Amino acid sequence: MINKHVLLTMSSAIAMLACSATPVLAQSAESGEQNGLEDIIVTAQKREQSVQDVPIAVTALSGEALQANRVVSVSDLGGLAPGVTVRTSAGGSQLPSFSIRGAVSYGVVPGSDRQVSMYLDGVYIASPRGSIFDLPDLERIEILRGPQGTLFGRNATAGAISISTREPNGEFGATATGTVGNRDQYRFRVSVQSPQIGPFSGYVSYVHDERHGDIRNLDAGQRWDRTSSRLSNVARVRRSSKWLGSKNSESWFGALKFESGDFKTVYKYDRNEGRGSAEATVPVAFLPSNIIIPGAANFITTLLNTQTTPVDIVTSTKRPDSAHNGWVVPYIQNVDGHSLTSTYDVSDSVSVKNVFAFRRAFIFNTSALDGIAGLPVTAAAAPLFGLPAAFVGSPFVGLGIQISSRTRQFSDEVQVNYQSDFLTATVGGLWFEGKDYTNAHRLQNTLFLSVPLNGVIPSANIGETFNKVTSLAAYTQLEFHVASQIDVILGGRVTKDKKDSTLLYGPTPLALQSLVSPTYRKTKPNYLIGVNYKPNDDTLVYGKYSTAFVSGGSVGGVPFAPETAKSWEGGIKADLLDRRVRTSLALYHAAYQNYQAAQASSNYGAYIAQVTGDPTRAGVLGTIVVTAGGVKARGFEFDLTAAPVKGATVGGTLGYSKVTYNNVNPVLLAVNGGRYLPSSFRPKWTGTVFAQYETPPLFGDAFLSLRADGIYQSDMGLAQNPDQAIYVANPNFREVPAYWLLNSRVALRNFQIAGIKTELALWGKNLTDEKAGSFPGDYSLFTGIGVLNFIPARSYGLDITVSF
Repeated sequence: MINKHVLLTMSSAIAMLACSATPVLAQSAESGEQNGLEDIIVTAQKREQSVQDVPIAVTALSGEALQANRVVSVSDLGGLAPGVTVRTSAGGSQLPSFSIRGAVSYGVVPGSDRQVSMYLDGVYIASPRGSIFDLPDLERIEILRGPQGTLFGRNATAGAISISTREPNGEFGATATGTVGNRDQYRFRVSVQSPQIGPFSGYVSYVHDERHGDIRNLDAGQRWDRTSSRLSNVARVRRSSKWLGSKNSESWFGALKFESGDFKTVYKYDRNEGRGSAEATVPVAFLPSNIIIPGAANFITTLLNTQTTPVDIVTSTKRPDSAHNGWVVPYIQNVDGHSLTSTYDVSDSVSVKNVFAFRRAFIFNTSALDGIAGLPVTAAAAPLFGLPAAFVGSPFVGLGIQISSRTRQFSDEVQVNYQSDFLTATVGGLWFEGKDYTNAHRLQNTLFLSVPLNGVIPSANIGETFNKVTSLAAYTQLEFHVASQIDVILGGRVTKDKKDSTLLYGPTPLALQSLVSPTYRKTKPNYLIGVNYKPNDDTLVYGKYSTAFVSGGSVGGVPFAPETAKSWEGGIKADLLDRRVRTSLALYHAAYQNYQAAQASSNYGAYIAQVTGDPTRAGVLGTIVVTAGGVKARGFEFDLTAAPVKGATVGGTLGYSKVTYNNVNPVLLAVNGGRYLPSSFRPKWTGTVFAQYETPPLFGDAFLSLRADGIYQSDMGLAQNPDQAIYVANPNFREVPAYWLLNSRVALRNFQIAGIKTELALWGKNLTDEKAGSFPGDYSLFTGIGVLNFIPARSYGLDITVSF
């Protein structure tokens, strides 16, 4: 009953705020004070607007919020908007998993898409693999919640992440920042901006960021020989990492702007080269009786019990200091992109914009999915698995991923904006082409109960995929100003998708077979209908109904249908007390049909044989996309910011989401022991509180800036069926208890050292060192083990910034 009372209360709040806003603002305006909150400009509707004028639930992060929470990539966004969680997916593919409004977004299966789209300076980032990378010149990140199918297109059923980098301003200068922190962190950033030279201006930036991981690898130094790979940067001998979750990143960014009269074009280039190690995967439950492979239970039990360094089963499910992940070697990640954004103001009422872009990415990474991959085989364990003495000391891999992914994409989008007293219109078209090559290293993608002699990985059991997608779309959004205070919004989009997929598989490179999936073709519309009511300049009340979809496709000849979303949303945004208080409230109900879920093909042998006519196909495919059924989510999201006194800003957010399933796929129910709970990976409550204060000048122009953020997440289920044996073996493995994260930054700004403007800042992230789990895995049928990844450990450091 809690949700009904909450929704009733929030609905009443909408009416009271709408009715009371006008007189309160009028009284405050008479005071003459000018200490209100500044406008926040966003591009959530493909044009610049105040966030309070946009009928979308959107959170914009910039400036102090990005600095205090150390946001450098999308993986740092968890909890910073109501109802939004972000976790790094297991498997080492640098893939963010978002949870927004009942949808959990992955896109981990090659050829599939995700429910939350990502945009960088208006450019769609198609492949989720490798999409966690550093951006050195963040200006703003907008988190849009709810279906965004009209303006942002396919694959935005739950929301969109829009990242904006700064433009050149034509003012000559240079800024350098050095950071030292715990875990041997060293970070250096330098940015140089050119003066205005005729119509040109520009800047270049460079960032180096390194630190060791938060969990020590007890099997560091294990030798792995992948020289049989056909990729030169993979075909090397590497040793397993000393620390897990390490980072060593180099980033470059450049922008060049040409502006003359009513025409402007901006070219941007970003590049990131990442070297580090996958996050630790830790065994938290062990149930050898669950193992279905003959002889494996006795072997693995003996292997764990006869190690020189004990293997701990971390039943507390709290992040440990060390782990056995000898399979993990330093990863390779290279990401770069070009974009050219041109705008022309035809007249005061018409403007044209074009965004052309090319992006590419490569990643190779390893992950010990079973939490023990890389353990040396002991003399006591070897004969239990039929291994001769020569294999003693060689590494055992119960379940280990070695993934490579290479993506290339081109896109071009043209957009026309029109503004008049009666109509505001956005009309556009998009062309997109993407190519995705997965596991072209010609190595086995997932090693399973394997003992590579002396760590030599052969080119065998190959499964390489190629996917190509071409998408065309046309869209429009029309706002009719039917009265001085009322707008009616109509939006529509038509998308035409074409997908081709090829799988190469075989025991050796000389015995490969080609499996070409049927071409997927689909044209789908989606639309939006809404009404905005503005009783005064500082209040917006809105309601809308919108649709969106995630594209369908085929994996190895196994088709999957598009996922669709239909959503009702109502909300109010109000600036009160002479703009000293800013509020935003959204109520929503979303229904997803044909909800897409990644599943192991081994659980769907009969189904795959039925749809393909091939009884052996399940053994060729690793993962497929299946329809989980229907998902419904309802809840609210509330934002509050206030400026109570000069120099001080306080605020917070609160999100609630109630999720239910319907028409659950019977095979999913069978695989999960008859239950499939919606609470997994979806906390009901999320929230934040923050406080920021800037002192009056202390000496000269110097002042102190203080900021603290608290991020809350309620209990989050890890088990889709908590009655299954592995969760009964360790009840702590069933959920992550509620927790708070505390981040803070204190900076002394604008003081002079030898005439140079300087800033000195102390910062901390996860100051209480919360050790909660984040991403689970149940591999008990093969290794008897349930595993967890964890949120990052406490970090802290010192920044010094000089500006010229």
